[in-house]
Amino acid sequence: MLKEILDLDGPQNQQEVYKMKMEHYTSLSKLFEYPHNKDYYAHVMDSIALLADAYPDASAELEAFSKLLPKDLYQLQEIYTKSFEVQAVTSLEIGYLLYGDDYTRGEVMVHLNGEHTAVGNELRNELSDHLSNVLRLLPKMQDTSVVEDLVILMVAPAVEIMMKEYSPDNMEAKDKLYKKQYKTLIIPSVPVGVFLHLIKALYMVFDSDFELIKENKPFGDASFLGFLSAELEVEEGKKSSNSCKPTFDASGIMSHTSGCSGCS
Repeated sequence: MLKEILDLDGPQNQQEVYKMKMEHYTSLSKLFEYPHNKDYYAHVMDSIALLADAYPDASAELEAFSKLLPKDLYQLQEIYTKSFEVQAVTSLEIGYLLYGDDYTRGEVMVHLNGEHTAVGNELRNELSDHLSNVLRLLPKMQDTSVVEDLVILMVAPAVEIMMKEYSPDNMEAKDKLYKKQYKTLIIPSVPVGVFLHLIKALYMVFDSDFELIKENKPFGDASFLGFLSAELEVEEGKKSSNSCKPTFDASGIMSHTSGCSGCS
């Protein structure tokens, strides 16, 4: 869809047209950031209006999202944290969803950090592969073919993984893991399925803009649940003492967990 619009416009104004047509990703990026204040509710309504004409189905999903959001800011922060950070349903870090804490994720983060730096896209205390940062990056990138590859090959597959993590089987399996590891479960005051509507809306917009390929998915077996299970096994010491879990800073620079005998 976006490519067809650019082809019709001619090369001289393509970049400006592209930025204008991609601006909905800047609006959507705000909905994946931690809700520090009540401005979050206004951002939701802005996105609903922005998508209404060109993406009516996605706008409808955001309408459903808005109706389920708790009006109390503390409850909103609570459900965001439970959804993406503590005993999380899924992660918003696309590199983790695709590769776990594998070395490949570090390479992805380094490349993304270079793209962020090149266009002056601030990371706002999140890692370079955090979905909010990546969505804000898309309209700022100069090479539209790189944007298309980034979305089709990485970002959209990660968003699809996010959606799958809300299936009843995956939710039940994660609860069992968390209860085993932490002895108790965090039960939020708002149902954790709220953010699934937001994630679905984003995927619909991607599908409309980039005509996503639904077959031959390179990350078909990747899952937050799978990486989470492996990570908790490491924490319990069930893996070899020679194994270690790499960690990454915001720019993707890798370091090893302290006390790793295999790297000392």
